[in-house]
Parts: sequence; structure tokens; C-alpha cells
Amino acid sequence: MIDMEVHAHSHTARKKWTHYFWEFLMLFLAVFCGFLAEYQLEHTIEHQREKQYIKSMVDDLKTDSIRIARIIELNKQQVSGFDSLLQSVYYKLYTDSSMRTLYYFHRKYSGPLNKMLFSKTTISQLKNSGGFRLIRKRAAADSIVRYDIVSEYAEAQGESVDYSGKLLFELSVKIFDSEYLLAYNSTNLREILTSNKKFTLLTNEERIIKEYANLVTFKRDVIKLYIVQLSNLQNRIPGIIRFLEKGYHLQ
Repeated sequence: MIDMEVHAHSHTARKKWTHYFWEFLMLFLAVFCGFLAEYQLEHTIEHQREKQYIKSMVDDLKTDSIRIARIIELNKQQVSGFDSLLQSVYYKLYTDSSMRTLYYFHRKYSGPLNKMLFSKTTISQLKNSGGFRLIRKRAAADSIVRYDIVSEYAEAQGESVDYSGKLLFELSVKIFDSEYLLAYNSTNLREILTSNKKFTLLTNEERIIKEYANLVTFKRDVIKLYIVQLSNLQNRIPGIIRFLEKGYHLQ
């Protein structure tokens, strides 16, 4: 008799398509929510960086405003000094006293320009690292760009003053004896006026003296224009600061 074994086969029930659908949906939602969380985090970080840029820009503007006020005052003093220098140049009767005065005014006012150095850190970062894309408010970005353009105009005018000063210096070494000036600096400059030393010019040639006076006048007028540009820029700053502080709740 042959025994026959009956083998029981277990069958796994096939999953319905709805089961796969819900698995896919849950996986999709998990990935999508992760993406949303990452996007929101990145968005929040960008908003924080935007506000940091604006705050930094406001700080730069406040620093510039203080510097501009000081530079304007120094340049106004230089313009006034040039007026006195020109009077001394045109005073033909050069006595010992008037000659000392001429050397004094030349030494004090024909030196380097009091030039404005703008705070460029924040603007440079915005321009060079793509930071402007973070500034969502178009009006805020426009106000920063306009300030940058106007400040560059002022810098260009400063270069013009430097050039006029270079011309003046090149001519002055033909007129004023540097031996009389080396011993005097900002701390003892007024001692020129009381010195017993006899000051003389290297040349009394009318043409050269007239050319010197013309260059003094030229530099004075260029500085006047520089003052106007700096004043216009300074007048813009408070409005830009108020606009940025109000727009980004920095007050």
C-alpha cells in the first residue's frame, strides 16, 4: 500500500492596490513634508540674513554721516584758508611779516585733501556675494544702490581734488623753499609766524606766481564742488536710514 502524503501549501494573500497606494502616499507625504521643512528653514535663514544686511547697512550709513560732517567742516576750513592764501599771494609788497604769512598759509592749506572714506563693507558684500537677491523689498534695494552711485560720484570728485593738489604741489616746489618748511608740522606750524628766519621765495617771476595763484583758485573751487556733493549725500542719509529702519522694524 502506497502512502500518499498530502502537503498543505500556505498561500499569502495578495495585497490590494489600495494598500500600495497608501504606502506611496505616506512616503510621498514624508518626503514632501521634509522638503517643506527644509525650504522653510532656508527661507527663515535668508530672512535673517536679509535683516542682518539691512542693519549693517544702517550702521554704515550712520558712520558715513558722522564722517561726512567732519570732512565737510575740514574742507570748509581749507577753502577759507585758500582765500587767505590768495590774498597773501596777491599782496605784492612782500615784507618779512607778509612772507612768513604766505609760507604759513601755503604750508597749512595746500597739503593733502581731507577726503571722505565711505563705509563699503556691506555694499561690497551685497554686490560681490549675491546678497542683493536676499533683499526682497525692491524699494530698499533701490535706495541702497542709489546711495552707492552717489557716493561713487563723490569719490570721483575727491580724485579730481587730488589731481588739482598734485598740480599745485608740482608748481609750489619751484616757488617755496622746502628748507624753511621741513622743521614745521601741525604741532608747531604757527611758529612760522613768529620765526626770526628770513623767508624768501625761490622765484619772483610774475608768470609762475600767477600760475600758482590760478592753481590755488582751481583747487579751492574743486573742493567747493566736493563739499556740495558731500552735503547732498549727507542730506540723503537720514531719509534712507528712517526708510530702512521702518521697513525692517529695526527701531
